Amino acid sequence: MSSSQIVRGRGVTATLQKSAVIVVRDQVRTTIPFEVIQETRVGGRRARTVEIVLTDGMTHELRANNATSATAFAAAVNASLPVELDPRGSGLVRTKRLRAPEAPPLFTGWRIPSAALCGAVAYCGYLIYLGVAHSSVLIIGAVIGLFPLTLGSVGAFMSVKHLCDKVVLRRRGVTVEALSAHNLHGISEYRFIDGEGNKRTFKSALNTGRLEVTYDPRNSKRMAASISLLLAVPVTVLKLAVALSLVAVGVVAAFSPVIP
Repeated sequence: MSSSQIVRGRGVTATLQKSAVIVVRDQVRTTIPFEVIQETRVGGRRARTVEIVLTDGMTHELRANNATSATAFAAAVNASLPVELDPRGSGLVRTKRLRAPEAPPLFTGWRIPSAALCGAVAYCGYLIYLGVAHSSVLIIGAVIGLFPLTLGSVGAFMSVKHLCDKVVLRRRGVTVEALSAHNLHGISEYRFIDGEGNKRTFKSALNTGRLEVTYDPRNSKRMAASISLLLAVPVTVLKLAVALSLVAVGVVAAFSPVIP
């Protein structure tokens, strides 16, 4: 037997299994048994729309990425249909909401030390170049300039990331009321249960019994106590300006010998 066919479109995937067609769209899985499928046909512009017609007249549509996959998928479904069909149609179609996948981390565990090691080796090579091609005195300035350069780069990255998190939470965040569990050294830990039934914690210096927390359903680590962009934008711009100033100082101190 051939492998199960899969047809993909923008935001939707249909898989042909042994006894049903599985359609996943917007984190909802729809299971359509073969016995309720009257026919599967291809239509629409450029023959890319797969139409699954049920025995009660209802139709499930999805737009495939290309006409070849749509035609092959429709033919495979039609070839799998039983002789006797069930007239109940949509009554046997099952739907289930899936848990949203977590967004992949920006860096995986091995990438951080590898990037740090490559950066350290490259900078050591630069220091050796300064000592050989110019003067060993310049190495002191390059070493001192490394501190503001690193501090500014990290600050700029964190500032932009913080603003991006605010924007994402503003667009798709879910707000819940979290309860304070305990307070340690001025930091309160708030706990809440998200829409999927998972227990989450949020730490904040705001010491109140209850706190409105906005979280991202697609990333369990992205959450905030406030998503006001009116205040977040100027604060982030100020932090970014300070960070970029440190980067400029570090670049001048470290790379002035090679800057034309």
